[in-house]
Amino acid sequence: MGPEIYKVADIGRGTLAVMAKPVAGEWIDDEFSGIASYGITGMVSLLERHEIRELGLVNAPALCASNGIAFTHFPIADRGLPGSPAVFALVQALARRIEDGEHTVIHCRAGIGRTGLVAAAVLVRHGWTPEAAFKQVSASRGVEVPDTPEQYAWVATHQKRLRAA
Repeated sequence: MGPEIYKVADIGRGTLAVMAKPVAGEWIDDEFSGIASYGITGMVSLLERHEIRELGLVNAPALCASNGIAFTHFPIADRGLPGSPAVFALVQALARRIEDGEHTVIHCRAGIGRTGLVAAAVLVRHGWTPEAAFKQVSASRGVEVPDTPEQYAWVATHQKRLRAA
């Protein structure tokens, strides 16, 4: 059985998708080749460094590279909010890369809170309302996103800045 990747939306020539963390351990090579077999060409990890070590994903950048997947790491605390204004540049870069044809998957631990926040932010960057963006990500993921009302409020509060990013 391969990784569970949930397509959120086609944007330009690319695709925005979400997933829970890649499965590590004995079959980690198969997990990353499975991700690539879905056509994924970009991965964004929102895990913190201690989570990466704890979950056995320290080789994720190399595994992505060996499978033709561009890897981006942007840590956000579990159940937290982006702590850096650099998140606006990240959303802009993701939006542009997806428009240009990258098939991007975003993940955190469960693929719900942090992932839902960043995926919704990318949709808001493309003109979606926060409500519509979270509904779309929730429908695609099969569970309600994000984890906390604060994560939802963050996207709603910053929608003008996300669109201008």
